[in-house]
Amino acid sequence: MSGIKITEFFLMINVYYWAPCIDKVATIKAVINSASGFKKYFSKNIETTIINSIGEWNFHKNHKLNFHDLTPFNFFKNLPIKGFIQSRITYLIIILFSTIPLFKLLRKKKPNFLIIHLLTSLPIMLFLLFDFKTKLILRISGLPKLHFGRKILWKLIDKKIYKVTCPTIQTYENLKKMNIFKNEKLCVIYDPVIVLSDYKRQNNKTDLGSKKFIISAGRLTKQKNQELLIKFFEKISKKYDHLELLICGHGEKEQYLKNLVKKMRLDNKIKFLGHVENIKNLLRNSLCYISTSLWEDPGFVMIESAMCNTFIISSNCPNGPREFIKNDRRGLLFESNNLSSLVEKFDYFIDLPKEQIIKKKIEAKKKTKDYTIFSHTEKFSKIILST
Repeated sequence: MSGIKITEFFLMINVYYWAPCIDKVATIKAVINSASGFKKYFSKNIETTIINSIGEWNFHKNHKLNFHDLTPFNFFKNLPIKGFIQSRITYLIIILFSTIPLFKLLRKKKPNFLIIHLLTSLPIMLFLLFDFKTKLILRISGLPKLHFGRKILWKLIDKKIYKVTCPTIQTYENLKKMNIFKNEKLCVIYDPVIVLSDYKRQNNKTDLGSKKFIISAGRLTKQKNQELLIKFFEKISKKYDHLELLICGHGEKEQYLKNLVKKMRLDNKIKFLGHVENIKNLLRNSLCYISTSLWEDPGFVMIESAMCNTFIISSNCPNGPREFIKNDRRGLLFESNNLSSLVEKFDYFIDLPKEQIIKKKIEAKKKTKDYTIFSHTEKFSKIILST
């Protein structure tokens, strides 16, 4: 591997992932792709294991990866995950059943590294209270909400944390300004979104025939701001009568959004597709991909859109989309949460000369190389193998 020197007799390094995913979020793919990347490119030197606390990873064990069942209690499928309060109850149950087993795992297995993605407060508290031989890596996903409690916790753990990886340059710069962690502990490692082999087996067929459609994907939440998307489509559908809008994903605002569509009498033009396991074919056949997020990092589907040669229109929210699209170089940005700005940018896109559209698509696709599994694991391995 370029830039990495590995001796023939290098000892095996054990890397564990802590990421109790209770919903179909991008973090699942990030963890699986990261662990898969190490297995593919560094199998002789790095062994990866995903911690399965109470059965939340049972649905993903078809991947040829190592999983460690933390407890004999596999009742995750019976727990509530929809809605803010219900999901918090599930997280509390995970903490209750996982605290002692996680402590025992760290004491007995002594993994070289523990990478924490979600529900990070539990491993952070354990590392604050006890000394482990394991090095702790905090993997930040998205734009972290630094409420008072989290800021205090991160300040306290700074002495015991090994590295903090950021998904964007802007997150990295923000954390530097906040002076929570020592600068040398911060680094930028982009999410492992792209598996190149998945894009070689192209199947361009969809069930939509020759229909023209706009696509958006993500959890149906306040963050993703699909309400603005629906209001936008109501405006432009009068002018572009031949278009449809496809919304992929589930979430706590799903029923509210569906009711809004009915109220606007757009049921026949706005389709809710739920969770789409393989969205690539839809992206390839769409007119464009639109992200109305209030914050993003920049989002897996945006990177996949670029890889599928799909034109991207996104809010200029902090902090990933601005960094990825780069002053309209790789798509178009509109003013975040501004309906008239989105309509204006869409009209501009429709009138854009074909050669300019192609140029922006090419630039976007070039940028995706930073988000491949190879790029991710190469940068991550430098941290791990340098110890």
